Amino acid sequence: MSNLDRRKFLFGGVVAAAWRPRLLGAAALPGVPLVMGCTTEPTSFDPLFQYFGPNRQAHFPIFEPLAAYDARLGVVPALAESWSLLDPTTWEFILREGVRFHDGTALEAQDVTFSLERASTVPNSPSTMGVYTQAIRHLTAPHRRAVRVSTKTVSPLLVRDLANIPIVSRRAASGLATADFDRGTGLIGTGPYRFGRWDKGQAITYEAFTPYWGSAPEWSTVTARLIPDGQERLRALRSGEVQLVDQVPPQEMARLLGDPATHVARVESNFVMYLHMDQFRDVTPSITDRSGRPIGNPLRDVRVRRALSKAIDRDAIVRDVLSGAASPASQFLPSTFAGTIADLGAERHDPGVARELLAAAGFADGFKMTIHGTKGRYPNDTAVLETIAQSFTKIGLGVDTVALPPTEFFTRASSGRDGLPEFSLILTGWSSVDPSGALKGLVTTFDKSTGAGSSNRGRYSNAKVDALLRDALATIEEDRRAALLREATRLAVVEDQAIIPLFYPTNIWASTGSLKYDPRVDGSTFPMDAHRV
Repeated sequence: MSNLDRRKFLFGGVVAAAWRPRLLGAAALPGVPLVMGCTTEPTSFDPLFQYFGPNRQAHFPIFEPLAAYDARLGVVPALAESWSLLDPTTWEFILREGVRFHDGTALEAQDVTFSLERASTVPNSPSTMGVYTQAIRHLTAPHRRAVRVSTKTVSPLLVRDLANIPIVSRRAASGLATADFDRGTGLIGTGPYRFGRWDKGQAITYEAFTPYWGSAPEWSTVTARLIPDGQERLRALRSGEVQLVDQVPPQEMARLLGDPATHVARVESNFVMYLHMDQFRDVTPSITDRSGRPIGNPLRDVRVRRALSKAIDRDAIVRDVLSGAASPASQFLPSTFAGTIADLGAERHDPGVARELLAAAGFADGFKMTIHGTKGRYPNDTAVLETIAQSFTKIGLGVDTVALPPTEFFTRASSGRDGLPEFSLILTGWSSVDPSGALKGLVTTFDKSTGAGSSNRGRYSNAKVDALLRDALATIEEDRRAALLREATRLAVVEDQAIIPLFYPTNIWASTGSLKYDPRVDGSTFPMDAHRV
């Protein structure tokens, strides 16, 4: 077998053979509505506006990518029935026959090229999807069911990257701005559900698309009610107002497991909660001396960043704030994922060493700071924010916390009023399939023109990390690629403390009656994964 044939086998045949359509069984009940209680809503209904978990959750019932992630993050064919390498830098995707958009028009290759080109050019995105298209040099459509993607270098992870990009109708979306999508214009996809309406701050509704190319949608209508408060979501579940809720408060899990009328679904996530710190401004907006006067940015000193990490008792957060529904984090992903550092334990809690590091950096008397985070985006996020603030207080810092609604937080944390991240230190989260995704999004040198570092809100930059990632992304041999990713992670996270990893949450859902949910490692709540049994 030639090297090219091996590549075709590795990246095309094996993946395509793994796909099996979910057959519509006798338990499926067409005409039955589903109401879900969801924690978050999207920042926009433009499916290519922003790489953001709540956006993905809202859009993917309507729009589909070429390849998709299943509930365990395996890559399976979606709109592309197969893919292969024609040469080391040219991929060909063959589109599925018979796929139609919700307006009845056929999916064609030009819809794909339009979507991939638009993904990196949507104006004012706080976290551009261009991070997943930056490897692309050129796109062509040799015929209506074939898309060829020429890459700048060998790109073995391209299929995984493109699994994050929803495909829109070129006819429906051409010339539209994000504001048009938010008004309901152009929301024409190929997914099992059509767009119904979006009542901001209240609910999103979907309608079954019965000519769907795959298994018939199980629910006639789907309503995703926005219920940010965890206890209120559970109250709605108990009262029968909703049948499924996500992000179950961890402290409620034991009680729900003992309730025979409730089904609990849970799985360890690919999500890391972490602190991101301003490492590029000489004076940062949310830090002053003890009297409130501006000072030089202490977060630019790695000793200060390490002091903050050592001040945090991760075990106590997992035990006391998250009721055990998480595990302490040491890097971007749990060590069960490929490309992670197997022997890397979470930073040891040591407030004494933290105070010594602050003194060595010239801050023996501490400083004042404000930590920003979300309210209701992540499980117990406000309590986690306050617990971290208390840890910093114990090493001599003056700390305030501000918890904001998710949409406001992510807008201000990414681009603020002057186009720069507005905050000095934030608590947030990130999910990825292997470390390359987090390296690309969180710690690669920010470059708006290419999408690199699209969520690098601290603007950390290290040319060696960038080079290691470039080499990894162009390396076909898996063991060598994993070694490069480990080296980049060790340099960025362990040595430079570009971010402070905190914990990996457990994803938890609860449902009632005969409804059960297939838990997803990525934490998404999709009607396609909710089934009556």
